[in-house]
Amino acid sequence: MAKLKNKRNPHQMLHTQKLKAHKKNMSATEKKKIWMALGGILLLTLIAYLPALSNGFVNLDDDRYIETNQMIRHFDLKILFTSFWMGNYHPLVMMVYTWIYSFVQLDPTAYHTVNLIIHLINTSLVLFVILEITGVFEIAVVVSLLFGIHPIHVESVAWVSELKDLMYTCFFLSSLIWYIKYLKNDYNKKYFIFSLLFFLCSLFSKGVGVSLTIVLVLIDYFMGRKIETKIFIEKIPFFILSIIFGVVAIKAQQDLGAIQDAVFSFPQRIVFACYGFVTYIFKIIIPINLSAYYPYPAKTGESIPSVYYGYPVIFIAIIAGVFYSFKKTNKILFSIGFYAITVALVLQLLPVGGAVIADRYSYIPSIGVFLLFAFGLFELYKNTSYKSIATALLVVMTGAYSFMTHQRTQVWKDGMTLWTDVIDKGNEVALAYNNRGVLFKKSGELEKAMKDYKHSLSLSPDNCDTWSNIGLIFWQQGLQNKNMQRVYNDTAIKYLNKALSIDPKFATAYSNRGSVRSTMGDNNGALEDYTKAIEFDVNFADPYYNRGIVYFNLGRKDEACNDLRKAAQLGHNIAPNAVRDLCK
Repeated sequence: MAKLKNKRNPHQMLHTQKLKAHKKNMSATEKKKIWMALGGILLLTLIAYLPALSNGFVNLDDDRYIETNQMIRHFDLKILFTSFWMGNYHPLVMMVYTWIYSFVQLDPTAYHTVNLIIHLINTSLVLFVILEITGVFEIAVVVSLLFGIHPIHVESVAWVSELKDLMYTCFFLSSLIWYIKYLKNDYNKKYFIFSLLFFLCSLFSKGVGVSLTIVLVLIDYFMGRKIETKIFIEKIPFFILSIIFGVVAIKAQQDLGAIQDAVFSFPQRIVFACYGFVTYIFKIIIPINLSAYYPYPAKTGESIPSVYYGYPVIFIAIIAGVFYSFKKTNKILFSIGFYAITVALVLQLLPVGGAVIADRYSYIPSIGVFLLFAFGLFELYKNTSYKSIATALLVVMTGAYSFMTHQRTQVWKDGMTLWTDVIDKGNEVALAYNNRGVLFKKSGELEKAMKDYKHSLSLSPDNCDTWSNIGLIFWQQGLQNKNMQRVYNDTAIKYLNKALSIDPKFATAYSNRGSVRSTMGDNNGALEDYTKAIEFDVNFADPYYNRGIVYFNLGRKDEACNDLRKAAQLGHNIAPNAVRDLCK
């Protein structure tokens, strides 16, 4: 990798020269000031997120990532690196979960602590990245501070399942730091290799890290390198990894069935992409009405509200403004460019999941918006007449964001507070009502559960999970009312059959129907359903346990004990006692 001659405009060359000189001449006093500022930022961030340490798991992926995930029960490097999980390929994340589980099993405090620690590390890395890029202490402090305390990041930090966001960001920013060192140290290959290795770790944490390759080109531009063929040739290893992991990420989503290409037309997806691009910026500046779920404004085949067609106009106006500003400064182009590159892959041009936007998707992109704000605030601060205004604005934002983050973190306390918040925000989300119904059912409040389930079905009639859940409630009501048990069981069977007509491979519905049939005395039907459930989900503990009990009642003790041992191995709560009592 030969040193590239810089033929860029003089102000970019001067910028790079100043950065190198600043690094060489940084005094001990300046270094102390940086570390003191960072200490204050981290302390404030820690206080803002402190409630997260007492939060539990939420029934939004935490159950499948942690509570029932057999992959993290035993360390198996081959399985970790050759398996998809929940539509993602992230072996390093699964390794961390496995490591935490080996020490504390299902203690949520430990998982939340790890998330918060990594967020603090990321906040530190943001400061050093911005300091390396701009050479301005005040700008780096502002960006790091806002990144650390901003309420839109609560989803990424307070949600255990979003460890992947935190980890890929940590390696993403580390790769940037090493790349900048490569630029500042006469293109020393050692730093380039370090950058590439951290990039690989970022990709092993979440596929969306592929955007870093283009960000490197943007940094080349801002740091004064001439954008020519050699720069792209230099980055061939980054491009190759990006392509490989991009394909793997798409495959992982397809494996889960999360990519829904036919849900909306391409013109509609363009509108939603513009909506996301603009809305993320707005929520980063004014973080109000944050939610764990933002539904699409229309169902498949429906026309979207006309107001959404205004967002492409706003998007074009933003882009036009950025290019117009280029005549005077490249700072706006760099800041918005960073935001645009890192947010592009999550703008739902390729629809994934059922939400049009998500707070967590702004975690890295927000750095670009914060940087643009910091550039503007610093210009204001340098003007003696406006210095107090700039200071007051930052103080007010710091206080407001910290308070909002502290409050928002408590929304993620458990599933009940989370889904109630989504519903109270006026979001008609089938998933929210279904998942809150699950929690009502667990607490024995069957009427409230049924009400939520039925509302969920009114929003999403083809939700097989909700049909199955309602069937389970009728079965439980039959257990409580022996006089009406036959009626309740028949009704339960109808709902479970409906669930299976929607998804013939739905293991949970087979398991639930097996329980109903067992109660009705249909042991053969129950065994058939439990076996089907196991066929479609070999790591599902309930049908092993329930089939084991049926086998035992039929006098087939050896088969019963095999199933009960398997259920215990898969983490079933009652199975170990059953093995001890029945399999002596």
